This record gives sequence, structure tokens and C-alpha cells, in this order.
Amino acid sequence: MIFLGMDVAQSYLWLVLLCAVLYLLWFVTTTGTRYWQCVRVPYIEGRPLVGNFFEAVLMRKSMFDLMDELYVHERVRNSVLFGISKLITPTLVLRDPELIKQVLIKDAAFFCNRAMSTDPHGDPIGYYNLLMIKNPAWKQLRSYLTPSLSLSKIKQMYRLLDQVGLKIIFIDEGSRL
Repeated sequence: MIFLGMDVAQSYLWLVLLCAVLYLLWFVTTTGTRYWQCVRVPYIEGRPLVGNFFEAVLMRKSMFDLMDELYVHERVRNSVLFGISKLITPTLVLRDPELIKQVLIKDAAFFCNRAMSTDPHGDPIGYYNLLMIKNPAWKQLRSYLTPSLSLSKIKQMYRLLDQVGLKIIFIDEGSRL
């Protein structure tokens, strides 16, 4: 029987340890893409660690341009929702207006703590944005805003919006003359 020397066994141990660390690194950095494979939702393949936001991380494209490209990607063009990887976090993008209405209005209490948020002391204006604020301040802000967006209030604003629209059209026509 051949016995391995301590140096050879230690070398194999280091090799196994290196392979385990590399596998763990790959496993963690591809979590976002693998998640969508498991739940069987249409998705756009992302890169390890940066997901679908490689161009935004390198500052080659703005986040809005990148999201616009992802939104019309040929792989998910005909689906009502699809998955992307925001760095290593799986993120669901909704495309169907009825589904968006369901989430933002009817099921809003379940989707109040979104991933985006700002610091209330560093950016007080951005923090009190209904899309970025977290609970419990979100619930209080929504209770303040909901009555102002009722159907009767919006109907009352129609005349004002119509006047502003006519004024803009009049200014635009005047500048052409």
C-alpha cells in the first residue's frame, strides 16, 4: 500500500479548499440568475456579481437606458413579467398594466418596503418619495396622499390641467409665428 507523504496530502487539501472557495464564490455571485431558473419565470441572463447591470456599474449607460433595453429585450418581449439580476439580488420586473395596478394599488401593503431607499438625513426630499420610503413612515405617508388622489379630487383638477394645457399650446403656437 502506498502512503502519501504529508506534503502531497497538504497540497491536495489546499487544492480541494481552493476549488470549494471558487465554487462558493460562483454560487453566491450567480444567485440572481439561478433563482429565475428555479422558479421558471422568463428572465434575462446576467453576469456573475453584477447581474444585468454591467453597463451601469461601468457607467457606460444610465440606469434608465439600461432598464429600457432590458424591458424590450427579445427574450422577454411577449411576457407580462420577467426576472433580472440586480447585482446578486433577483428582481422581478412587471410589464402588464393590470398587474402593476394590482401590486401598486390593491396589494400595496405587501410591497411597501422596496429595495431602493435613501437616507432621511442626507436626502430628505428623496426619502419622502412614496416609492422609496420604508415602513412605518410609508404607511403614514400613503394615508396622507390617498385622499388627495381620489376620483373627485382628480375631476376637480381637470379644469386646471386643461387651462395649463391650453396655455402651453398657445405659447408653443406663439413661438412658431
